[in-house]
Amino acid sequence: MKKLRCTIVEDSQTHINILEKSIKMNPYLELTKTFRIGKEALDYLKENQVDLLFLDIGLPDINGFEVLKSLNQNLFKIITTANSDHATKAFDYNVDDYLLKPFSIERFNKAIDKVMYKINLSRNNKIDDNCILVRSNLREVRLYLKNILWVEALGDYVKIVTPDKILIVLSSMKAFMEKLPQDKFLRIHKSYIVNIEKIEFYNHRHVQVKDKKLPMRRNNNLALDKKLNLLN
Repeated sequence: MKKLRCTIVEDSQTHINILEKSIKMNPYLELTKTFRIGKEALDYLKENQVDLLFLDIGLPDINGFEVLKSLNQNLFKIITTANSDHATKAFDYNVDDYLLKPFSIERFNKAIDKVMYKINLSRNNKIDDNCILVRSNLREVRLYLKNILWVEALGDYVKIVTPDKILIVLSSMKAFMEKLPQDKFLRIHKSYIVNIEKIEFYNHRHVQVKDKKLPMRRNNNLALDKKLNLLN
């Protein structure tokens, strides 16, 4: 199995050393980068794919919640902090575990086991390439791609619209678009991704799906034409 690429964002050098040692000892993990400054970490995360983030809440420049809010990719997140008061808020950001300092190697490995369980669950529940798992309302939901009408930006979340329900998922539009097959979905606007097969009508200004008119950037007309021609 390919190792998970890990990045540490931690104010304490002592706990950086502990995390680095713990990662090195774990057969599922490899360390890519370590930061003590939140903004530097965000710059790195914008340009580099990371699987697992170890994040301290009490950083010297911005707090960990600002980092969580600004993440532009979907990844596993484990909070490391000496303050238990942040736990409830942290789980609002769908973090995967909360390590209270000082933590033992046993507690560290338990957190990694939770991440590995989710990875295995995702693989086992993925029947084929026609569905994905998304996390909504603190539970994993199997979502068939053919049922997606469109995806809409909603602040730090995305709204996934299907014929019978709406799912709210913590994700950037860029990260969610990476989950979707590029031949069947198109980001027609900074705030909208559309299932091409569900399009009923379009022009240079908008796309119509069901009874909803979605705005379209003018330079996406050609891209949509090409994708529709391929489908036909």
